[in-house]
Amino acid sequence: MVEENAWLPTENIIENYKLLKEILHSQRKEFDLLSKKKADGQLNPMKIKMANRALEPLKEIFKHEESYKFLDTLNEDEMPTYSDVVLIISQYETAIEEFKSKYCITDQYKRDEYGYLTKRWITQEYPPDYYAAAANNEDYNEYQE
Repeated sequence: MVEENAWLPTENIIENYKLLKEILHSQRKEFDLLSKKKADGQLNPMKIKMANRALEPLKEIFKHEESYKFLDTLNEDEMPTYSDVVLIISQYETAIEEFKSKYCITDQYKRDEYGYLTKRWITQEYPPDYYAAAANNEDYNEYQE
């Protein structure tokens, strides 16, 4: 569980995270194919720029996470190979999963319309105890029954 005084993402950060995760996933598929064809093939500046458009904002999102120190962006001067990019993206994918496991929880106080527990993101707007406090409210309990 998240420590009470720990940094929490905002709803806006979560929305950006979701979008960037999908973009990175698409890039990963393309770079996997290119890497299989020619692992040591070098990226051109346009591909580096496109990849960094997803990597840089993700790195910013993860700046409060332990994984941050392992995340690199692509350097145009070094002309990375396709296999380099696949390795870098795999590190981001690990950070993505770690971020989700840390901030996306099954909340014992939040249920769907069928009464099942639901997953939710812990954010600044909806901290860990948000629904627990609401559950103590009589109106909330009547609504849930």
